[in-house]
Amino acid sequence: MSVEENREIRPVRKKRKLRWGRLVFVLLVLAVLLTGAFWGTVWIYDNFINPPKVDVVGASDKITQNEKLNKRINILLLGIDDGDSDAAPDEPKRTDAMMLASFDPGDNKVALLSLPRDTKVQIPGRAGWDKLNAAYAYGGVMMAKQTVANLLQVPIHYYVLVDWRAFIDVIDLIGGVDLYVEKDMYYEDPYADLFIDIKHGYQHLDGKRAGEYVRFRKDELGDIGRVQRQQKFMKAAAAQIFNIDTVTKIPALFSTVDRHVETDMNTLTMIKAANSFKLFGDEKVKSGMLYGNFDDTEGISYWATSREEVQKSLDEIGIPYMKDDEDEQE
Repeated sequence: MSVEENREIRPVRKKRKLRWGRLVFVLLVLAVLLTGAFWGTVWIYDNFINPPKVDVVGASDKITQNEKLNKRINILLLGIDDGDSDAAPDEPKRTDAMMLASFDPGDNKVALLSLPRDTKVQIPGRAGWDKLNAAYAYGGVMMAKQTVANLLQVPIHYYVLVDWRAFIDVIDLIGGVDLYVEKDMYYEDPYADLFIDIKHGYQHLDGKRAGEYVRFRKDELGDIGRVQRQQKFMKAAAAQIFNIDTVTKIPALFSTVDRHVETDMNTLTMIKAANSFKLFGDEKVKSGMLYGNFDDTEGISYWATSREEVQKSLDEIGIPYMKDDEDEQE
């Protein structure tokens, strides 16, 4: 067979026509993938490689720059309860609960210091004495941070602001909390749409009843008794949250947190804190309340504390602070 005949028999390949619809689809998918990769890289860079800088708040530069004090992560926890406030919806709210959570990421130690909302303090820029829970109403998160930093002489690195809706939703998501209620609790306030009726003994508290338990203060100890109950409940709830049975509920928990919680912590810091916090109930976790006494000598009910009582409170749970002699030496 000649070369010419062989060429005639060989099939001729037809060129495929490029379909523009298919090309556009491929380009769109590629664009989405590249965009996702780009923003994913940005997220990783911002949160892990070069997280955004949050200014440390302290009573002085010596505190904010002290290496020993800043080895820990100090977070100011603020609870807002719109349903338990006399303020109008558009008015600044006072904090209903305040707590300093101090984490040691290296040793996985956690310390929690409850701060009674009636604690007698001097709020920066205001004359005379005020209650601690007024700091947020007067100047928002930064004023609350500064007031607590001045009171305790510790650096405040971050804050978490939570409303009670988040508290109730989280407790419901984890299936409630089993707790020993130390006494009968009954209180009714139709003006605040609040009705509390919890019996003494072991109880399974859902979100609504848990909220009633931690807010109850109509007894001889008032707000101090409520602070003690909040700490007791937090320990029981934390043990439940980090139970293996709640792992599948983590996405829903994050969704609730995203809707109801405000914070300046980045993802990496939250992971570090959670890694320590999961040891709640372990001997490495300590909790306490700011020492003080009831004081109504000025016609207003305060929780009055002193520098010695503040230092005793911090020493007992292992939160480092700037001591008076250290401040004088530097």
